[in-house]
Amino acid sequence: MGGAFPLRVADLLFTDETLLVPEYRYLTPLFGIARSGSQSVADAAVERFRAEGVAGLLELANRTHRIEYDDVERVHLYGGRSFGRPKLAVDVASGPPYAYRIHAPVEIPRLRGALTGLGARRGFEVTYHSTLGFSPLKSVRRFLADR
Repeated sequence: MGGAFPLRVADLLFTDETLLVPEYRYLTPLFGIARSGSQSVADAAVERFRAEGVAGLLELANRTHRIEYDDVERVHLYGGRSFGRPKLAVDVASGPPYAYRIHAPVEIPRLRGALTGLGARRGFEVTYHSTLGFSPLKSVRRFLADR
């Protein structure tokens, strides 16, 4: 999930060719999150992926960011500690990073290993931080850039 307000449900798809970030729906705290809106969007995305693959997810999305690996400088994985959700931030050559909280169950060491391997093949660095990964200044920059 990304964004400041309203929040956006998204997937980060690290394909062989490019990083695709389909964003599916905006959620407000009262009408989206409190009513399990993120789970219903996630369930719809899983069904679409099973039926149609990546193309189905891109069709389902309200918008999709396409980030070429040549533009990716670094991927930060934040563990979130014991009281926060993990976060993935993608630093790009132009503009503020793309950043998303991970709401799906994930094994951080396995995700870190997969991203590190991909980064070695595609030419970007992967860093791990055990912190929450919250920066008010970076959040404002992402908000202003609509990321």
